[in-house]
Amino acid sequence: MPQTYLSLVAIDTVYSRIDSLGNMIYAIDEDPDSEYVWDTLSQAFTTITTSRQELHWWGEDPDGEIVGYNYKWSSDSIWTFTDLESGVFYVPIRSDLDIFSFEVRSVDNDGNEDPTPSRLTLPIKNSSPELSFRYLSNPLIADIGGDTSFTFPTRTFIWDLYDQDGNETITDIFYALDDTCATCWERLDGDETSITLTNIESGIRKFFVKCKDIAGAESLVAQYPDSTRPSDAQVWVVKPVVGDVLIVDDYPLDNSNNALSWYVGMMDTLIGPNGYSFWEIGDELPYSATDVTANLNYFKTVLWYAAYNNTASANDTYNRAEASLVNFIMGGGNLFINPIDFEDTTFTWFPLDSLITLNPSGRLFPNKIIESPIDTTLNLSVSHLIAVKVKGFWPNESEFETLTEIYHMADPEGSDDWIGNPTVCNMGQYRVSPTQLSGKVVIMTLPLHDGYRPKLQGNGSAIKLFQYLFDNEF
Repeated sequence: MPQTYLSLVAIDTVYSRIDSLGNMIYAIDEDPDSEYVWDTLSQAFTTITTSRQELHWWGEDPDGEIVGYNYKWSSDSIWTFTDLESGVFYVPIRSDLDIFSFEVRSVDNDGNEDPTPSRLTLPIKNSSPELSFRYLSNPLIADIGGDTSFTFPTRTFIWDLYDQDGNETITDIFYALDDTCATCWERLDGDETSITLTNIESGIRKFFVKCKDIAGAESLVAQYPDSTRPSDAQVWVVKPVVGDVLIVDDYPLDNSNNALSWYVGMMDTLIGPNGYSFWEIGDELPYSATDVTANLNYFKTVLWYAAYNNTASANDTYNRAEASLVNFIMGGGNLFINPIDFEDTTFTWFPLDSLITLNPSGRLFPNKIIESPIDTTLNLSVSHLIAVKVKGFWPNESEFETLTEIYHMADPEGSDDWIGNPTVCNMGQYRVSPTQLSGKVVIMTLPLHDGYRPKLQGNGSAIKLFQYLFDNEF
């Protein structure tokens, strides 16, 4: 007949006593002079372990060979067959300290089973779960240029879970806004690792989250903002959504916000101070693309301007926001975008056939005319030296249902490096379905502002471009 053997390595000593109701109570490392005694359960390890168990076994058969093993835990109702000689198990502990037994019996090539299975009795102590926010999922002060993070009424929080007993033992997630009173917590299922809050009331807010395992042990509370993490934003402010227009400041190097002030002043003139909101991105987009999409979708029209720079240090984020921009446009939103440095030769949301550098020397001098084939009264002129390389382009017409050229360069003169009349501002619209068009997307490749002064006001204010868009297109 086959014979079976088990092995396990464990550490802490377990003690036991019988309470007044006759129940066995267990503890760890008790004072030997107390009412607890060293546990003498039959075949029990005098140690305590976690609910994660790695067991090894083997069998011997003097007149045949071992072909497999049947095993079960005391919590199982049936035996399980395996041809392995080890396994990692997660015991379903439901209290701070519990006792489980494991049995295994070998099976030989004649189908005979060891009539006396090897058995271990294991004292199992529950370990508390752990929860922490996902790395970089909360904004850094270095990225947002200050200690305050501003959001609109949607915010996604993401965290990581860990339990030494196995993450499957985590049964509940609890979160709260602003207060951790007993009735303030909301429950999520234990396998959730994120939540997107919507319709958050404006003002200074705080977020708290914790988890609990099947035995009732809770993690420490993680909170945002957290004063013990000085590199993270220390204040979270939820801004109300104002108006139908969003100005996106994607120019973190403009520390004085001169460009933003120019756009704000323009929108005050065109639609009034209650007609728009603004969003200063900083060096990094929100960690979750869900938040980027939500921010855009609060509005009908988005004006997105990027840095006056041809270097990667500008940290423009519009390319990383591509999926959200596409969703916004295809959902009917209108986008005006003013990127200066093209990191790729095409944008999937505005396909380009080709690009040309208008000023390979890095200088585009004042008085260069930008003509509008729509209406000559819309013509613009370079008012101050543009000291970065800028592009002209030709869109891929086959990608659009409608395509309108708004501006191109005037005929080249003297030392001008372009040929013909390269487009510098175009508007496209996609066919979303047989009966529906997308929103309109306008791309302008010449900088409207350099962080110090407007650049295209040599023939009247560039506000007339936006006046045209809002009156006729958006």
